[in-house]
Amino acid sequence: MSEKRQFPRVEINSTALLAAVERAWLCQVQDISNGGARLGKPLDWTTPSPGLRLHFIIDQDTIVSLYAQVVREAADHLGLRFDAGQDDEVDRLLYESRFAMD
Repeated sequence: MSEKRQFPRVEINSTALLAAVERAWLCQVQDISNGGARLGKPLDWTTPSPGLRLHFIIDQDTIVSLYAQVVREAADHLGLRFDAGQDDEVDRLLYESRFAMD
């Protein structure tokens, strides 16, 4: 059975810094799409206040930053939706992610 999604997922081997007002977490990125990202859930995860900034660390010279909201909290991962109005940065993330695939 195939998945029906608005935006297809792209697997990526990267790290992201998920930053909230009160703290930040380093997370393993599992996949991304035009609409959002799936991250490994940190062991010390606590639901943060709104207004998250997600910094994708593609390599030592390439960081792509987006605003996002947590829309899913599972036992082992988080689902984030990118805020609207960031099309250029999302396009840049998808382009740069070609170099960070497994």
